[in-house]
Amino acid sequence: MTNNNLEHHLNSRPLDTIFKEHLDNSLDCAQALGLLFSNLDERGLHIAQAKILEEKGDKLTEEAFRALEHLTYSEYIRITEELIKRLDDIVDGLNNTARLIDICHPKQIEDAAHVMLKVILSMIDRLRIEIGEYPNNELANVRACSKELKHHESSADGIYHDWRKKQRSLLVMSLIDESNWTEILGVLEETTDAAYHAALLFERIIRYRQRA
Repeated sequence: MTNNNLEHHLNSRPLDTIFKEHLDNSLDCAQALGLLFSNLDERGLHIAQAKILEEKGDKLTEEAFRALEHLTYSEYIRITEELIKRLDDIVDGLNNTARLIDICHPKQIEDAAHVMLKVILSMIDRLRIEIGEYPNNELANVRACSKELKHHESSADGIYHDWRKKQRSLLVMSLIDESNWTEILGVLEETTDAAYHAALLFERIIRYRQRA
């Protein structure tokens, strides 16, 4: 059985529906992380919520892969599998950030983390809007989405590297704190990378669909 659309895969829910729910869930997880950043005194509650949402994301990922199981393997299927993995990487990155906050137990959140989280929220929301248009996407709009997310990803990369250069020049943090925040901000930067590549993969799906 072959299928070049996200709408119908055997008896499963439509893949585009699963993807939209995945991104809604990631947005909820990003918001939970924002609450954690703003309320470290109640960190346990928000860390637990991020974990619950990450587990929901895992279930959505499994559901999406099951929807592909009985289809004949093709370039379309390969691209779709990569998109599923990238969507899972987004919510994993958010939960991993919360987990690191739990492990490292910082007294306050670095400004760079707040800014990077805002970038991630913008990226998730933009991707939600574009996938929400499926199957009526205009290729020009999908390209614009990819370009916008590339700008955000580059911005996050710059924030991360500027923070590292600043710490090396100021030498204010302890080595342990600097190491902890380097890891935390690195995970946030990787999450923006996952969102950008999800946009690129969705663009490839639209291109493939238009050629079919």
